[in-house]
Amino acid sequence: MESKIRISGMHCASCEKILTMAVDEVEGAKMLKIDHKSGEAKVEAKDAETLAKVKKAIEAEGYKTA
Repeated sequence: MESKIRISGMHCASCEKILTMAVDEVEGAKMLKIDHKSGEAKVEAKDAETLAKVKKAIEAEGYKTA
């Protein structure tokens, strides 16, 4: 399932790379698109539990999700 996640705290392409790597480490999830300017990411997650793990991975890197 594709989901959009609002992420606050991103300011550059380096932030995008850090978060892409963090999300790709979550089994069953993949970053599809991320944009630090809009503060949004599109993520593919196999289910709601995986999506919750994705949000935790993002937050573990010091960013906030909505």
